[in-house]
Amino acid sequence: MEKLIDTSSSFYGTGIQPQGKLFKVGSGQYKNRVLALYPKGPENLVFRWADPPYLFWSDPENLISDSADYPCTGFMDEDGNLYVVYTQKDDFSLGFLKLSFNAGTWSPSSVQTICGVETNYYPGILKDSTGRLWVSWSFYDSSAYRYYVQVKNSVDDGVTWGLGQNDPGTSLTNGETSCFSQLVFLSPHIFCFYSDGGTKLAYRKIELSESIWESEEEVYSSSDIDSDFYASVSADKRIGIVFPGAASLLYKEYDGNSWSGLFTADWALPVSPTLKFLEEVPYLFYGRNIGEKQNQMFYTRLEGGSFQDPIPLISGAKPFDRVFCYDESASEEYHERTSEAEDTTSADVFHPESSALVKDIDDCLYLGSDFKFNLINMILSTSGIGGEVSWEYWGGEGWSVFVPYSGSYHLDSGQSILLLWVDLLSCPSDWQRCDVYQKNKFWIRIKVKTTFTTAPVGSQITCVPQGKHVNVI
Repeated sequence: MEKLIDTSSSFYGTGIQPQGKLFKVGSGQYKNRVLALYPKGPENLVFRWADPPYLFWSDPENLISDSADYPCTGFMDEDGNLYVVYTQKDDFSLGFLKLSFNAGTWSPSSVQTICGVETNYYPGILKDSTGRLWVSWSFYDSSAYRYYVQVKNSVDDGVTWGLGQNDPGTSLTNGETSCFSQLVFLSPHIFCFYSDGGTKLAYRKIELSESIWESEEEVYSSSDIDSDFYASVSADKRIGIVFPGAASLLYKEYDGNSWSGLFTADWALPVSPTLKFLEEVPYLFYGRNIGEKQNQMFYTRLEGGSFQDPIPLISGAKPFDRVFCYDESASEEYHERTSEAEDTTSADVFHPESSALVKDIDDCLYLGSDFKFNLINMILSTSGIGGEVSWEYWGGEGWSVFVPYSGSYHLDSGQSILLLWVDLLSCPSDWQRCDVYQKNKFWIRIKVKTTFTTAPVGSQITCVPQGKHVNVI
């Protein structure tokens, strides 16, 4: 299932990887209700919720109107209460509020300030087994021109933090050009994982009964580690962490005493990797860049001591299974361009007799998939001029003409991410597979209605969006 629940004009959308934006109520009458926390715009945080099977979502409820255009985060406890931390727009203080859950309704508290000195970004939050709240974040010291990972806690459910809003908390790092952090709880310790200066992934931990954080332990060193990492705890008390290598997706695991060796899950640089333990098995979810503004989503799992071959996460968001250029006047009317449409080579998607993607009236471009799709990402080396096309799908008894959800497109711009329908659930119910050149697929036909004076030529055509900032529950 793929369903659009809203759009966001915020720069970060669903936020960076170490942060939480998607939550599930774990028990009680409303068990499995899901809540999504996100910025509706640069200053506004909202939330929506849905019950299984998650086809219908509540209207967005306004939560915050003074957020800076930086990512927020949240943590949901076992009672369904949601704790939210964000950067405030006026002075870049770190703000906090609690959404208390009662009788199926979330009610927000007033906003408290966690840290009101300097500027504060990229928070993480959790609640330990004693009920204390912990926050980590990136703290910029303007006098040192450096970023530090800071931590604070609250013993009164977020009313006060440390020694007050003028207390910057405890520094876990020595200051670098960048840093990002995430908190996880594996009893009896709080772990703070962080990237520091883009060169290493490390952590420090503190026992619940202690007041001093233990010394830094390095997880991995590299030349380019930023916010693309995520840690999670399994039901059998293991910590897993996923992160990028130089050109690979990497994973390590901690059993409470020692770290495993390094697992390579994919030999491709990941986009926004995240991790979820399902029945104590680590599943990794991530994007793989296949072209400009195209991140295909995959998942893989650890089995038998190694990660399995990656599987596309969304069946309707991948390269096309078949692509045909059709020229009615050519000696060979159909010409396959499937591999050319998938790769990034410039100007290689065309019919060899016309040297065009399409050109004259009744020329067609056929885009076929084994699964329904709702988006086309089209990159042209030459934009069409003067022509018009119709968009069509096979409705069982003939080709049905439709106007794409994102508006008419006549192959007249270099790159277009075209929404055919708003999401996969909105694809026409009468859209059926049919045979085109003896290939049975779900087809979209783009048919020339007015001849092009300058014919378009394609470079890459897929149904892959620019997927990133993945959240998994």
